[in-house]
Amino acid sequence: MSSPELFRFLHTGDLHLDSPVEGLSAEAPPEVLAVLRAATTNAWNNVVGAAIGHQIDFVVIAGDVFEVASPTLLGQTRFRDGLARLADAGIASFVVHGNHDPLDGRTWAPSLDFPATVHRFGTDAGESVPVMRDGREIARIHGRSYPQSVVRDNYAAGMRAQPGSPFAIGLLHTNVGDRPGHHNYAPCSVEDLRASGMDYWALGHIHQPGQVLADPPAFYSGIPQGRDPGELGARGCYVVEVDAARRVTSSFVPTDVVRWHPLEVSIDALADDEAVRRACREAIGSALDASDGRSLVVRLRLTGRGPLHATLARPGYLDDLRQLLNEERNLALPFAWVESARDLTRPEADLDARREAPDFVGDFLRTVGAARRGGRSTDPEEHERWEKTLRSSVAPLFDESLRGRRHLAKSRPSDDQLAGELLDEAEALGIDLLLAVEEDR
Repeated sequence: MSSPELFRFLHTGDLHLDSPVEGLSAEAPPEVLAVLRAATTNAWNNVVGAAIGHQIDFVVIAGDVFEVASPTLLGQTRFRDGLARLADAGIASFVVHGNHDPLDGRTWAPSLDFPATVHRFGTDAGESVPVMRDGREIARIHGRSYPQSVVRDNYAAGMRAQPGSPFAIGLLHTNVGDRPGHHNYAPCSVEDLRASGMDYWALGHIHQPGQVLADPPAFYSGIPQGRDPGELGARGCYVVEVDAARRVTSSFVPTDVVRWHPLEVSIDALADDEAVRRACREAIGSALDASDGRSLVVRLRLTGRGPLHATLARPGYLDDLRQLLNEERNLALPFAWVESARDLTRPEADLDARREAPDFVGDFLRTVGAARRGGRSTDPEEHERWEKTLRSSVAPLFDESLRGRRHLAKSRPSDDQLAGELLDEAEALGIDLLLAVEEDR
């Protein structure tokens, strides 16, 4: 059976209402702290506003509504009020519970009345509910909630759409493919998603928004509001449009209030302290102009080579710079607050001249240059030689038996990383050490 007409729904999840402010390396002023503390709640309000503004038919919420299994009265009330706004607009809501808000917690307090248009899924693998419009079933939602915080079973493997049913949506809090950085709860594979017969998978648990699978379309909505410096970039939800032929179009809609923003400023062409401040000021202004009206918590990183390297290394210089930059800007919304400043600059050196020198420094720089060319080469033989040298050299670092293994990334670096950022960092560190040896002679 085909859906009789076009309809839209909104896919969100991982609201994490009641999340504390974490990861700040400096004390935030009251104006900034107030925005950060209310950010997850205001992002939820923005999700509700997006649903109403896009005239969607229903909302699916893929788990972890709250940060803790026993949320605050304020968090519960704000969530309930958002659902009520949706209900008043004729929009139904469908919710599954995840590891942060399992059914054995006190997530839904008996003193709060939720709208009748809200359906909360239980733990039955076969549970599905229809979505009705004008007496017609336009879609069917299959969902399953966590009974407790830790679920190791493959829930997706037990969820199946019936042949000939209306447009089928799988709603699940899961880790597809054991993605790093998140607990491997309700684990499944893309093959499990394909085998389900669903027309769309609305997924939660991974906080980075994005597509997991094209056929059937499977998306992580991500978190509506980044909560710490590890959750960078725009965050939001997906508005999904389905036509009469069951074709799906998904559009990402930002809902965040404030963004964590790493910002690099190079000292390569800077001559004095005033030039540093001016370059930082301009970079912050440009970042704010490009932030879609969102406030920014900026982590400033000074990079490059030049005579100012010694100046930046003076005790207290970076703290003073951060304070001056923050004093120059008011904290009216949207604001840009410099949370930290870090010196990643290097001493001045004419690398082009040193690369041609017949000494150890020249040999080192020429070797790095050859490695960089080999990693980016489209010649199969040259790339193979590069793999046998550089990649084989770093391979032991990722040996599971190595004691320092836990300090490295879980996955091995890609060719682009090895021939790019990692090699650049290695070159900078190596040349600094070699130049320091020369100075000590």
